[in-house]
Amino acid sequence: MNSGPDRVILLHGLARTKQSMARLAQALLREGYAVENWDYPSRQHEYAGLLTLLRPRIAALAGAQRTHFARTHFVGHSLGGLLLRSLLSEPLPFSAGRLVLLGVPNRGALSVARLQAHRAFSRLPEIFGRPARDLYRDAPWLQDLPWPPLETGAVAGTRRFHPLIPSAWVNLLHGATEQGDGTVELDSALPPALTHTLMLPVGHSFLPSDPRVIAAVQRFLKDGRF
Repeated sequence: MNSGPDRVILLHGLARTKQSMARLAQALLREGYAVENWDYPSRQHEYAGLLTLLRPRIAALAGAQRTHFARTHFVGHSLGGLLLRSLLSEPLPFSAGRLVLLGVPNRGALSVARLQAHRAFSRLPEIFGRPARDLYRDAPWLQDLPWPPLETGAVAGTRRFHPLIPSAWVNLLHGATEQGDGTVELDSALPPALTHTLMLPVGHSFLPSDPRVIAAVQRFLKDGRF
């Protein structure tokens, strides 16, 4: 077995950049991990197109792992977590470690349908990104999305309203009562398929940068528990 450090791949969410994962990346670097904070054009392609862009990067992980790294872990926020679920369910040319999902809409989000119902948001894909229109609650493709054979943990936010989260305003205007992080409902972020879960009072957009979430990610990557 290679005696090098563990590596962690970070994948940001929809309409964000790798900067949204920067604080988490720095914390993991201080813990001794080799960190790759990936950027990708989340708004410009449909979900399938994003998978096509990212598959070569996943495949390229194999060569370096054989010579430099002990294990490769993954952390995905929101859409990034869905993409990792797909990518890591495909045959991998290396042995993956653990997977952490942060505010991932595993069943989609009610706020998407609420946005689509407004004429002012008819250009939803152009504003929030092309994958947005397919992230509605219980979309068939989400129900068919496989779970990768990795030890997986999920962190869900429970702060229902934050003024800087646009979907939180939409939910507020609709009088929504579901528990969630302002964007993703709790039962979507924490599906029954998972046994390692954690809830924290954080809004959706701020999950990757919250110190409590970062500490939870570190615990899970190290010990497989929150």
